[in-house]
Amino acid sequence: MALSEQKTRKGRGFFEKMKKWLVYVLPVIFLIISGFKLPEERKYLGRTIPDAVLIDAEGKTVQLHSLLKGKPLVIAPIYIKCPSICGVLSNGTKEAVDKLGTIGQDFNVISFSFDSTDTPKDLAGYERRYKMDGDHWKTVTADNYTIRNLMSSIGFEYDVDTVMKQFNHPALLVVITPEGRISRYVYGVSPSKRDLRLAVLGAKAEKTTPGLFAGIYLRCFGYDPLLRTYKVDWRFIISTTAGFIMVFIMATLFIKSFIVSKASHDAEY
Repeated sequence: MALSEQKTRKGRGFFEKMKKWLVYVLPVIFLIISGFKLPEERKYLGRTIPDAVLIDAEGKTVQLHSLLKGKPLVIAPIYIKCPSICGVLSNGTKEAVDKLGTIGQDFNVISFSFDSTDTPKDLAGYERRYKMDGDHWKTVTADNYTIRNLMSSIGFEYDVDTVMKQFNHPALLVVITPEGRISRYVYGVSPSKRDLRLAVLGAKAEKTTPGLFAGIYLRCFGYDPLLRTYKVDWRFIISTTAGFIMVFIMATLFIKSFIVSKASHDAEY
C-alpha cells in the first residue's frame, strides 16, 4: 500500500473519531460548562406536562395536548431573537427530522419560544426561515406565567442576561409520549437521526406496540445516562444472536432427523 494512501486512511479515521466526539461528547461538555443544571431525569421522566394554552403563528390559541394528535411530540425550547444557539439547534433538529422523513406520520414537532415578547409575526417568520409546515411542525409561545409553568414542568432552566439582553439556556429537545408524558431528553445542538428515532420509538411504544423490526431495532440500543445518548447494547445483540443460532441448529438437526427417518421408512416399503 502506498504511503500516501495510508496517510489518507489514517486521516479519515481521525476525522471520523473527531466527528463522533463532537456529536456525542461536545454537547454534554457544553451543557456542563454552560452553568445550567441538566434536568434530573429520574425526577421528570414519566411526568405529564400541563395542557398549556399556547399562541401560534396565526395568533390563534391552541391547547398543547391537542398538538399530540395521538403521536409523540418533540418540543424544542428556543426563542426567536436568539443570536446564537437557538438557530443552530433549529438547523440541527431540522436536519435530523428531514433525514427521518416521518414527521406527521410518526411524530410532530413544536419550537416553543420561552420569550413572551415574541409576536405571532415573529413566530411566522421563524417558521418560514426553517421551512416548517405550520401543522406537523409549529412555532408557538405563551404568556409569562404559562411559559414558566411549562418550562418548570420539563426541568428546562434559563435566565436573562441583562447586559447582553438575551437569554442564557441549554440546548435540548424533550420527547413527549402520545399521552403527554415526558419520555426522553435529547441533548445538544445537533441531535443525531439515530437518537431522535430511538427517542420517538420509545415514546410511541406507550400507545402502540412497535412492529417486529422496529422493536428489535429499539432493543438493540440502550440509553447511556452518563453520555446522555444511545449506545449499542452488545450484550443483548450477542445473547439474541446466540439464541437464534441455537434455534437454527436445533431446527436443522430436527429437519435432518425427520428426512433420514422418512427415507428409512420409505426404504422399508
